[in-house]
Amino acid sequence: MKIVLVHGWGFHSGVWDALIPHLGDHEFHCIDLGFVRGGPRASNDMPADSLCIGHSFGVMWLLKHGPRPMRALVSIAGFDCLHKYVPKDVLAAMREGMRRNPQEQMRSFWKRGGFAGHEPGGELDTGGLRGGLDWISTWDAGEELKNLGAPVLALAARDDLVAREEMTEAIWGNGVAELHWLESGGHLLPLTHPQWCAEHINRFADDLES
Repeated sequence: MKIVLVHGWGFHSGVWDALIPHLGDHEFHCIDLGFVRGGPRASNDMPADSLCIGHSFGVMWLLKHGPRPMRALVSIAGFDCLHKYVPKDVLAAMREGMRRNPQEQMRSFWKRGGFAGHEPGGELDTGGLRGGLDWISTWDAGEELKNLGAPVLALAARDDLVAREEMTEAIWGNGVAELHWLESGGHLLPLTHPQWCAEHINRFADDLES
């Protein structure tokens, strides 16, 4: 099976390093969105009919720009829109922080998000990060999700400080997705709980092929 993976804001495709070895023998295409330089070599290919896996903002990016038709979508701590669920001043402060001192803003983001010890190595691409914040502040992929026409699996943690529980339920609940929860896992599930993620993804992928 062809699998396309897209990371979230403030990271690079290295976010998938712990997960991919648990996913078995597939054709992987890791897309890098240009937020942090120096990550693993990424792919520019997004074959049609791929199983698409996104983390955080990467889910919204896939809904906007992922391959069509899409075989299925896996959201890991993801969302179809963020600005509807967070105070406007939070994103405005982040944009101002990126303008004034990008390095300090990213250190604050990684700390407040609970990402200590999992910060991506490499050089910040400040232009890419600012552009990504603009996307986060304006994009709403609700219509794309509604019209996706493909099965959706959502994996989430109840203690996630970014994709919070109430937001996750509002987006993926009520039958929109097959939703599975970890009581405690945080936002970086592909890095901190790769085996748990892989167990659900592998079963989901097997069902697609059966």
